[in-house]
Amino acid sequence: MKKAIVAMAVAVSLAFTGGVAMANSCPKLIKEGRDAAAKMNADDPKVKGAVAKLDQAQTLHDSGKHQESMTKANEALADLGVKK
Repeated sequence: MKKAIVAMAVAVSLAFTGGVAMANSCPKLIKEGRDAAAKMNADDPKVKGAVAKLDQAQTLHDSGKHQESMTKANEALADLGVKK
């Protein structure tokens, strides 16, 4: 019984810290994408599409959907050719 309680406590703490880590990562990825897009031709359809994805990532981040936000931001970075 004691092991089960300890395991549950560890699982809960990891769940909370994982969300915080993702919440901090979204703005960094979005900023990285915006900085890269600013150095490119703003009229390029690929850049416009990537900026739209970054806007979506920001909206997702603001609504607390951090995993989806990171996915969308990473898609935009890939579209822009940014290496991680």
